[in-house]
Amino acid sequence: MAVSRDRNLAREQAVTVALIFALLALTVVSNSLVGRVFPAYISELRFPAPTDALVAAALALIPLPLFVLARFSFGYIVGLWMYGMVAGFIFLSYSTKLEYNHSQARISALLCLISFLVPALFLRFKISLFSISPRAMNALMICALILSAAVVAASAMYGFRIAGLLESLAMREEVTRPRLLNYLNGIISGAVLPFCFAYFALNRRVALSAIAAVLLFAFFPVLLNKTVLLAPLWLVFILALYTVFRPKTATVLSMIIPPIIGIAGYFVFISELGALAFGFINLRMMAIPSIALDHYSHFFSSHPHTNFCQINFVRLFTECPYNEQLGAILKNEYNLGNFNGSLFATEGIASVGPILAPIATFVCGVVIGLGNVASARLSPALIAVSSGVLVQALTNVPLSTVLLSNGGGALFLLWLVSPMGMRAKK
Repeated sequence: MAVSRDRNLAREQAVTVALIFALLALTVVSNSLVGRVFPAYISELRFPAPTDALVAAALALIPLPLFVLARFSFGYIVGLWMYGMVAGFIFLSYSTKLEYNHSQARISALLCLISFLVPALFLRFKISLFSISPRAMNALMICALILSAAVVAASAMYGFRIAGLLESLAMREEVTRPRLLNYLNGIISGAVLPFCFAYFALNRRVALSAIAAVLLFAFFPVLLNKTVLLAPLWLVFILALYTVFRPKTATVLSMIIPPIIGIAGYFVFISELGALAFGFINLRMMAIPSIALDHYSHFFSSHPHTNFCQINFVRLFTECPYNEQLGAILKNEYNLGNFNGSLFATEGIASVGPILAPIATFVCGVVIGLGNVASARLSPALIAVSSGVLVQALTNVPLSTVLLSNGGGALFLLWLVSPMGMRAKK
């Protein structure tokens, strides 16, 4: 029995290594194609010289043993997406024409990744607080669906758009709503409804799971956000992967399959839909987080750091060199849209610069590790599906924003109170 278990573990580790190698190669190929198709974002992108490519690959492979040694967790999912982002940036840094200290930025990004992964992957312990009964949890989830419907209706009263995809996205900034309603929109679409979908799906309550998916889709005419539009399909995709494959394998496949679909959509099915798929998956999901590191490194090499004043609470107690949000500032600087960045770009590069950034990312890794603690006894499928939208946000916006505006704190709380029936077998 023990020998069989050891063989299965060794096989899973071998598969994980092979898939991460494939992910690394796919990241390079996908980002290179993005440079050709969307030159406005990375107009100077070219494949690195052979020597540079070998060095970049060596740097990108340094964190690989951490993923082999770590057990599956929420931090494993987040860490792998951050790994893809940093690996993409390392290769990009050899071809970008933006002027900053590229060698320093590469080493800093690698150290940031490692300092983030250590707590995010290995901070794991179980706490015995309380979990509500299955009956109470069912009632709570029903109430969550009712609240979600009410929030969608309230938001629609301030304006909604039913038009083509591109036309709708162009209208996104035309509607303003109260701040509280904006927070509720983010928390419910980013955490509450994905959790409801996962909870009901894993309890085989198909009708209620479908209602959660429909309510999540209903946020698109209100928020005009591509992530919300595709979130139901994304959650079903993740659920299918974690049903068929082992958790770590499913995690890597969730990053490998979409860009392959995007590339196929563009080169095999030449159509507007194929171009949209390539733009959303390969540009938006895969390349933009790496491109953000490139642009934040360039901008803050010649501008003052924020010292975390981009966080509204911190701004109350300190002077801030910037009056606008970082996304708007970089939008004006580079004319590439509202250019938000992940915690590596914001809590790291923008706040303290490349030298001190690994300290900031370590603290962020501890926060993600607390998510491991909150979900320590939950099934991998529930963790992965319920965090499916949240993980996407983590690669594109600051951690502080994810915890509050995108519902990270709410999801951690839902994980903590989940009944024993939703917990993995020991």
